[in-house]
Amino acid sequence: MNEPPKHNIYLCQVNNQYGNNVFLPNSVGMLQAYCLTIDKIKECFDFKGFLYLREDPQQVVDKLENPEIVGISCYVWNWEYNKVLASAIKKKYPECLIVLGGPHVPNQSDNFFLNHPFADILVHHEGELVFSEILLEYISPSPDYSQIPGLSVKVGVAQTLKTPSRERTLELSVLPSPYLDGVFDDLLKNPYDFHASQETHRGCPYSCTFCDWGSAVMTKVRAFDDEKLTNEIEWFGKNKIDLLYNCDANYGMLPRDFDLTVTMTKVKSKYGFPNKFRAAYAKKSNNRIFEIAKVLNDSDMCKGVTLSFQSLDERTLELVKRKNIKVSDFENLLKKYREESIPTYTEIILGMPGETYESFVEGIDRLISAGQHEALNIYTCTVLPNSEMGDPEYIKKNGIETVKVPVLLIHSTPAEDPVTEYYNTVVQTNTMSRDDWKKTFMFSWAIQCFHCFSLTQYLAVFFHAEYGVSYTRFYEYLLEYARKNTFGLMGRQYELVSNLLERVLKGEAWDVIIPKYGNVVWPAEEATFLNLVDSKEEFYEEVKLFIEKFVENMGLDIQDDLLSDLLVYQSNMVKSPTSPRRIEFNIQHNLQDYFQHVFFGEKIPLENRYHRIEVYSDKGYSGNLEAFAKEVVWYGRKGGQFKHSNVNSIPANSVFLKP
Repeated sequence: MNEPPKHNIYLCQVNNQYGNNVFLPNSVGMLQAYCLTIDKIKECFDFKGFLYLREDPQQVVDKLENPEIVGISCYVWNWEYNKVLASAIKKKYPECLIVLGGPHVPNQSDNFFLNHPFADILVHHEGELVFSEILLEYISPSPDYSQIPGLSVKVGVAQTLKTPSRERTLELSVLPSPYLDGVFDDLLKNPYDFHASQETHRGCPYSCTFCDWGSAVMTKVRAFDDEKLTNEIEWFGKNKIDLLYNCDANYGMLPRDFDLTVTMTKVKSKYGFPNKFRAAYAKKSNNRIFEIAKVLNDSDMCKGVTLSFQSLDERTLELVKRKNIKVSDFENLLKKYREESIPTYTEIILGMPGETYESFVEGIDRLISAGQHEALNIYTCTVLPNSEMGDPEYIKKNGIETVKVPVLLIHSTPAEDPVTEYYNTVVQTNTMSRDDWKKTFMFSWAIQCFHCFSLTQYLAVFFHAEYGVSYTRFYEYLLEYARKNTFGLMGRQYELVSNLLERVLKGEAWDVIIPKYGNVVWPAEEATFLNLVDSKEEFYEEVKLFIEKFVENMGLDIQDDLLSDLLVYQSNMVKSPTSPRRIEFNIQHNLQDYFQHVFFGEKIPLENRYHRIEVYSDKGYSGNLEAFAKEVVWYGRKGGQFKHSNVNSIPANSVFLKP
């Protein structure tokens, strides 16, 4: 007797493609792995494959083989694509059951099916158990999904029935690994360099209003089995996974996270993979995270450690329910990481409730003064659908106004994207006008590009250390100089970013593409850096004019030879596509030793004595613009790779050194 045909299932988790790099679809892989532990599902269903590439939706539909159920994992970066794809599937296969899940599925779904007629079921929060129950109900004589807790189901044409919330998956041990169970084995046969994500625990103990993580997985943290995770790491090594992305909310929170990190480094030593590791580290940094970072750094796996603040304004922190470490503790942590040459980065969010231009720039100034020079990552505030900030009452109370803007998919390949994604960017609150928001954005651009990327960093640090000039004053003056001097390189970049900002406020894309640096999307500050180092000599001639005007305007008493040394030192410390592997130059002051001490929060006297500076680079780019952009800016941003680090300063007698 012939067995009845199985029901065809497709699982969809579309991610962005970065050149030839593609993430394995871990979330839907977990759905499939769990479902295949249930005999009845194995008997009745055929999982036909994963939809994971941003291909033309209609072409995707044309490849499907009679889909009866399609499960789609929804995020901010694939929401619009998923809607177009689901609509196209429904049009061709009207009887196909479309199930949407993931963090972007709205919890408040009263009118969802009216506005999205292609959808049949919404899964809220954890999906593995819910999806398996949907499948089992599908094959029952009279399917009734209203009996399954944790979902919203379409009733009739467009009515919504939301079932009671369900208990979380209390025992994560019941969830198998898609990696170890062979779920991705066929996928690996495709000609891509796959990245992977790993979930070691679920939950977040924090309730920040701008984030939906706590709402999505609740506040109690639960851990996956140690043995499973260790075996997964071994799998990543064997299968040559270049980048391993940890998708926990707070990696380093649990004591065993250190042991997992050691395992990663051992696996890399054995196989050469995973090459790099990236994580969202625990919000309150501790000694465990430092030890984790040290292990990663020693194995050349570290992509930078987050020392996040989001804001330094007390009113703002209260409004967004966020508590930070003390700035004094932050300063001590920075010194500790710097001593071990471990890169760190600090994240700040622009445009949150309660923030003003003055409070925002003051916060930036405090962070830089505390020692965070290399890596301040400033993001625009985005309203997510399931966050507290997305609640209409919260929006009204704080005077939040947003603009729907295409998602900035940093370093993605822009071409042929069939569907544009959007997010709602905050551009005004009751404490920050739209004009002040633009002013704040331009200041953030200047801080990131000119200071954190080192273009004028040494100059700003010197004037702060020697004359007490605030970083705010220095970069406000730089912005004013650029605004007025439109003929120069800085002025042209200022105008480009200003025009970009005006387009964004009209709902246009953030994307900046510089063809000679590859077909890659760059954020404004990275694009500016690339444009300026491409004309490095001309740029530093302009910097000289700017500094001379700055010194005059501020009434600073500085010797000409010292100012000249500063400009020579600054220009030679910044990497460029044409920088030779070895750079030598002479200066009359001990600037290398001086800055080494200043960056560690110490100060030594400036000596008027000749020094030969020798700069060595591990790699020269010989004008290879794409390689430079990828390794220094794209891969190197969080590691502070914009300036040379291998520098020797040799004091000698003036007869030997003078030209």
